[in-house]
Amino acid sequence: MKEIKESYTKYQELLKDTKNTSTPLIMLDEIKSNHPNTRTKEVDVLPVNIPEKMKLVVESKIGNKRDFKFRLMAPGYINKPFFRFDSAGQPHYNRIPGVELPQQKVYTPHFHKFDAEGRNIAYKTEALNKETEREALLNDITLCMAHYSDESQTYYMSKNYLKVLQTPPTELDFDLNNDDPTDGVEYV
Repeated sequence: MKEIKESYTKYQELLKDTKNTSTPLIMLDEIKSNHPNTRTKEVDVLPVNIPEKMKLVVESKIGNKRDFKFRLMAPGYINKPFFRFDSAGQPHYNRIPGVELPQQKVYTPHFHKFDAEGRNIAYKTEALNKETEREALLNDITLCMAHYSDESQTYYMSKNYLKVLQTPPTELDFDLNNDDPTDGVEYV
């Protein structure tokens, strides 16, 4: 990405600077217009030391609570997410010259950021490489958001982790394919 390569110092500052969201709770109460099977929410983000308007976008599949994404955007800087997390989906190939193709492949879940050459690079943290920790993160979107917060320096009031609700409180949260709300009920 040209903008990143030409101003990599600014990009590093965006990543390292503490960023504050406008709310401690992100409730996914909107349906993504081009994907009706995906809940979404966008919240404002303000860096502490850099005058750059940002937003955090959180998305989650309705039918698969382990399939979610977090994306930090700085529309005045670049037109793509400058830092993101994908819990599920296709592997990413880090197209780095001199690296063998099998070593370029990074399976989900993984983070994305840019390198000094402006390349979109996927990577895993130590927690994502450990099966028990990875499963805990994928089974709890709020726990995973805390991990994302630490990687991206994005909090509420500079120190508090964000909470994410995948289903609004006005809706029932169960899987119609696996949960039977009448299981165990005897009709007379």
